[in-house]
Amino acid sequence: MYDWLTDALADDSSRVITANRRLARTLTEQYTRMQLGAGRATWRRPAIHSWGEWLAVLVDALRHADELPLRINAQQSRALWEHCLREDIDDPLLNIGGLARLCRDTWLRLHAYRVPLADCQRRASGQDQRIFARAAGRYARRLAASQWVDDGQLPDCLARLVAAGRIAVGGNISLAGFDRIAPQAAALLDACRDAGASVTIVAAGDPGAATLRRYENVDAELRAAGAWARRQLDRDPNLEIAVVVSNLEQDSERSARLLREGLTPGWQYGGDSCGSAVNVSYGRRLADYPAIHVALLALRWLHRDLRGAEVGELLRSRFLGAAAAFGRSRLEMQLRAWPDRRWSRGLLLRALAGREAHADAEDWLRRVARAGDILDAGPPERRPAEWAKCCNDILGALNWPGDGPLTSADFQLINRWGDLLNDFARLELVSPILRGPEAVLRLAQMAGETLFQAEAESAVVNVLGPLEAAGLEFDRLWVTGLAANDWPPAGRPLVLLSRDLQREHGMPDAEPADTADFARRVLQRLRRSGSEVVFSYPAMIGDAEQLPTAFLADLPVADGNGDPGWHANSLAGSPALVEKRDRVPPVGKEEAVGGGAATIDYQIRDPFSAFAFGRLGIRRMQEFRPGIAANIRGSLIHDALNRLYDGNPAHSEIAAWSERDIEQRIERAVSRAYTRHERFADSVLRQLLELEKRRSRLLLESVVAVDRSRDGFSIEGVERPAEFATDLIRLAIRCDRVDRQLGRLVVFDYKTGQPRRFLTGGEPSDMQLVVYASAMAEPVAGLGLFHVDSRDVSIDGVGPALTRIDEWDRALEGWQKTIRDAARKIAAGDVRLNVRQNSRDARPLDLLSRFAELRRES
Repeated sequence: MYDWLTDALADDSSRVITANRRLARTLTEQYTRMQLGAGRATWRRPAIHSWGEWLAVLVDALRHADELPLRINAQQSRALWEHCLREDIDDPLLNIGGLARLCRDTWLRLHAYRVPLADCQRRASGQDQRIFARAAGRYARRLAASQWVDDGQLPDCLARLVAAGRIAVGGNISLAGFDRIAPQAAALLDACRDAGASVTIVAAGDPGAATLRRYENVDAELRAAGAWARRQLDRDPNLEIAVVVSNLEQDSERSARLLREGLTPGWQYGGDSCGSAVNVSYGRRLADYPAIHVALLALRWLHRDLRGAEVGELLRSRFLGAAAAFGRSRLEMQLRAWPDRRWSRGLLLRALAGREAHADAEDWLRRVARAGDILDAGPPERRPAEWAKCCNDILGALNWPGDGPLTSADFQLINRWGDLLNDFARLELVSPILRGPEAVLRLAQMAGETLFQAEAESAVVNVLGPLEAAGLEFDRLWVTGLAANDWPPAGRPLVLLSRDLQREHGMPDAEPADTADFARRVLQRLRRSGSEVVFSYPAMIGDAEQLPTAFLADLPVADGNGDPGWHANSLAGSPALVEKRDRVPPVGKEEAVGGGAATIDYQIRDPFSAFAFGRLGIRRMQEFRPGIAANIRGSLIHDALNRLYDGNPAHSEIAAWSERDIEQRIERAVSRAYTRHERFADSVLRQLLELEKRRSRLLLESVVAVDRSRDGFSIEGVERPAEFATDLIRLAIRCDRVDRQLGRLVVFDYKTGQPRRFLTGGEPSDMQLVVYASAMAEPVAGLGLFHVDSRDVSIDGVGPALTRIDEWDRALEGWQKTIRDAARKIAAGDVRLNVRQNSRDARPLDLLSRFAELRRES
């Protein structure tokens, strides 16, 4: 392969110019292999450059640097376009950044095809084209007045300097991988010829043996391509193999997953090497990488408040703070216990200060405070270079990118972020001063528009788009997605430039014929890129039947085979795995079982849940929800109810309260219950809390009314601590409310959700009350659910103090025996799973318990 390369680099004055950086890198690697194969120990570095790199080489060769205007890069150009557009556009809802990018692309195409700006302005039609024409005029004048040159103007400037003899060129220039050469590039090459250089275009090789295959659908097509690549490598591991995906830009990650399914079935659990065996050459936006996303989120937090879910991302992220995350996880659990709101860094530090003693939590809070100090140490308006340093220092204070080991891809990503900060610093040329929020927004925009892909070291199959494969040579090549509906791809003419003007200058996609002709040439080039080439297309896309592209009409269509299908399907019906069931040890003497009375209730309904919540200490993570979540509303009501009867008044006292007494007591109880949440509430949340307060007052009024209607009783305690103990386990519990009636105790559990009956079929629906009764040192005359809900405020219970019941003591003793049996099973290490519970109840522990699998087997 690349037999022409040695001749193209025959002497020191020869150089190879490629259409893209990938081809330049590949040719450099190939040249190295050639030298090693020839037995050489040393050799000169080959002059192989992409087009953009070659322009930079010509700039460096300029004899007097001041002869070329100051060059501005892509980001500086984008910022300048925004300034020029804002003179015409003042709509705050318009994405000015996206429009500036579109204008810059149009400007580059104008120069590439040598379209006079005056023609563009004169032929503009429609508001968008006129806005671009006016902005382009301002942009050109600003460049001229400042003596700047951008990427669109640079080739013309270099052509003039080459023609004037200010840049020396000579030797042989070989062009590789160019599907078309724009007039501007051609003019620069002509200037090099006139200056004595020999310019040649590398000819494509002979067409390889080609076949055309049809597959059932896109998934089958890509999986088959992966399986084909595996077969080729099994025959010869040294083969250069590639798969070209015609619409790779639409979903490169999904295409890679399907190819891996065929190449390495089960790659998901085969380690990083299996995943990296397929190298997709289409990068992701820099801002989409988790490490960069977290960095940008942390920087945004210093200038605007974040929602609780966003702060949770920062608390969980391995890219910030210390490697340990136990304390940070507990901080997030506390954050989720509050109504969701926007958190400033100062407010969050005050809310979480001192709540967790774990070192990693304290470290994280200190780092956030330090990051804020770095920001506050400077003025609100700074130069871009100062903001770049500030951002770097802030991320350093936050210990970004974390303490974990970094892979080669991680190092490349972090270095690319450093390059982005350097590009941001250079914005000072066109945007001398920025405010903090504007600086972070600009940095986020740059990261969102920058494509990045780490160079893979262990890839055995390369996945490329049709244009990225230009000039590359392979032993085996597969080209997918060649249905007539998708190839040729849809044309993309410029929307900000008159279509007639585009036709006159032969610009790409100005005419459907041009789009079709270019697509035909690309296929012909791909056909010459491998000694064996497979073309393929899906017979169906969705519900639509497909035909192959007309550009492959000379190839007979064969039904494709080799689709291995989904690897997961191969596991269906396979022999059951033999599992080693490690026996859960019994509860140790020093082991504390948590979860309170709920652990006993779980043991009766689903022993695995009792083990998970009581012994493993697993806790459900509350969702961040807008407004006041149901669990928080319930917590607020419970807290207010506990405060309502401060002093443990008797029934006679409650009955004697005046309306004013009741109002004051309720107001005091509600105010104290809500203080914790109001302390950190913003204006919107305060209004929501005020509405919830009104609801709480009404509910407490109903509770007092219910208690007044009862027979004589006295309140023994609210939130009363107790201990349920057997010979084997001890559980700390807390009873919502304990009354005394008929000389015995009555235990209540406040319920703020859907009302339900205490007894169902003669058995308690909630065994927690029975646990409370078992922990009491005195006889119990009743157990009741005290419903406190907008739908119903009432008591549903059983026992002589609440309802007429025969043989109460015997019934209670039977329920308590069930409780003791459950406690004994907990102590013995019972972890059975109730496969008859519904999926909703099992879902929180489904991953740990394999509930869905076991349910299917039952």
